[in-house]
This record gives sequence, C-alpha cells and structure tokens, in this order.
Amino acid sequence: MRPAGQNRDAGSGGTTPGGMLGGQRLVRRLPTSRAVVGGLLVALAAAGVLVAHRGASRPPTSRYVVATHSIAAGQTLRADDLGTIAVDLPREVSAVPAADATDLIGRVAAASIEPMELLGPGDVMAPGRFTDPDAVEVALELPPARALDGIIRAGSRVDVLSTDPDGDTTTVLATSVRVTSARDDDERDGIGSSGSVRVLLSVSGRTEATALVDATLRSDITLVLPRPSETGTEATP
Repeated sequence: MRPAGQNRDAGSGGTTPGGMLGGQRLVRRLPTSRAVVGGLLVALAAAGVLVAHRGASRPPTSRYVVATHSIAAGQTLRADDLGTIAVDLPREVSAVPAADATDLIGRVAAASIEPMELLGPGDVMAPGRFTDPDAVEVALELPPARALDGIIRAGSRVDVLSTDPDGDTTTVLATSVRVTSARDDDERDGIGSSGSVRVLLSVSGRTEATALVDATLRSDITLVLPRPSETGTEATP
C-alpha cells in the first residue's frame, strides 16, 4: 500500500497534487489576440450576411411613375397614361417619384415612351408644346419694346411683324403664334423691362420657320398681341 500523499508512478499517466501530469506541469493557455480578432471577424461577417439577406428579401418601398402603355412623341399625357411601380433605383437613375405623378398630366411627351418605361424629367415638355404635328419652335432675341414689354408668357398667342429697316414697309409673317417660353437676361421666369428678351415661338412648319429666321437677320421683328376674338382664346397678359 502506497503511503498517503506519495506521487503516482510517472509512467501511469496520473496527476500529482501539485498539478503534475506524468511528471509534466499542466499549462492552461488563453486564446491569442489573433484568434480573438479572427473570431470577431467571423461573427461580424455572419451578421453582415444576415443583414444583407434580410435587406434583399425586403420589398422596395419607393414608387416611381411609368407609362401604362405606348405613348407617342408629342402626345399630351393623361391620367390613364401613367401608373407607378415600386422599385429600388441607383442614384444615377433619374425618375419622377409617384408623389409628382399629377404634375405630369397635361404635359407633352418629348419622345416615344414604351409600356412600363420609367418617366424621367427630360421625357416631358411644358403643356401645349408640339401638339401640332407640324410645329417647329424658333427662338428670337428682341428688345423689350418689340416683345410686348413684359406682358406675354408661355401660352400667349402673338402675331409676328417684320419691318424693313431701309424702307417704310411692315409685313405680317405669322399670326396666332404660340409662345412656349419668354424670359429676359435678368429674370428666368418671365419678361422684365431691361435687357434683351428671348422668346420661343411655335410656328407651323419649316417654311414658316425659315421665313421667320430669315426676317430676323434682314429686318426688325415686332410681336403684336391680337384681340382675343381674333385668336379664339383669351389673352394672357
């Protein structure tokens, strides 16, 4: 019988009261800092995968305007031409939000639009533009006094007169021409009383546009506001 407290035989593989295993001292090692960081990265990666999966499976909440059917270039948009879809768009894609859909009604399609195609700000023009299939727009730069000195704006109807600077004759070049834009150098939203005025006119056909452009180079152009009864529309001061 082995006396109490005596170590076991080293070859038996037993432990001693002093923490010896087969004559070897046990060493309890903690995880290294590299192992701790590695475990943390693995946990973060797993959490990122979980978040990405949840984000991918969550339906989009932002809605944008689309065409419900084919829309021809120059067509005036109506409510039944427009619908909305929920979609996540990249930042570089510009589309009209669903909240602004009603602002598109009455505007004119700048180009043909396919069914379910997203509508962007550049796909529509101001109401009344190019509603005439033969319409051509011509830009004029006039002194304020010959551009009705601030009383016309987009939608106004004007007559266009040409005066020969070397003679005393004035001729009518066009009647009841629609103004699609009017602004001066100081104000972008309307006509002021100083500086040259840039007026965009919608005329019927290239022949009328050519005559108007030629007249601007050879004569003095003046815009005249006709009586409402002559145009069939109310004057728009």
